[in-house]
Amino acid sequence: MPGDAFEIALRGYDRFQVDRVLARADAALASSDEELRSATRELLKEDFTIVLRGYDRASVHAAVQQRLTALGPDPAERPHNPGPAPFRVVGRGYDRARVDAALARAEAATHSDDAATRYTARKALRAADFPIRLRGYDRAEVDRAVAEAVHRLS
Repeated sequence: MPGDAFEIALRGYDRFQVDRVLARADAALASSDEELRSATRELLKEDFTIVLRGYDRASVHAAVQQRLTALGPDPAERPHNPGPAPFRVVGRGYDRARVDAALARAEAATHSDDAATRYTARKALRAADFPIRLRGYDRAEVDRAVAEAVHRLS
């Protein structure tokens, strides 16, 4: 943190660049502004320029990791655990990406208060023609889920 004293290495990180980035990180740590903290997290992930007679790289990496840990995880990057696949994956089944996208749109429309949005989503889901792919979703399971989604949109 403040007062970092890095050893000088023959080939190390640019001293001015490191000092500038770490000073911004220390300012962000002192601030409660989440936008500044988020920008600083991104800045700390950047690569430093390697120069002759720069700061020891291992020491700089340790200082950067220490600041990233102190800043905490970015709320926007919290891991999303989607859980297990909603359908069995079979040898030949419906295209997984298309099924996931169509059902996600239908789910979003389910939460809408707009009748036109729900009608459009219901119509699109009924007309959906998912291509058959290797290692796709089980067709019978998807067909049941589509029928249930259409019913929820009614």
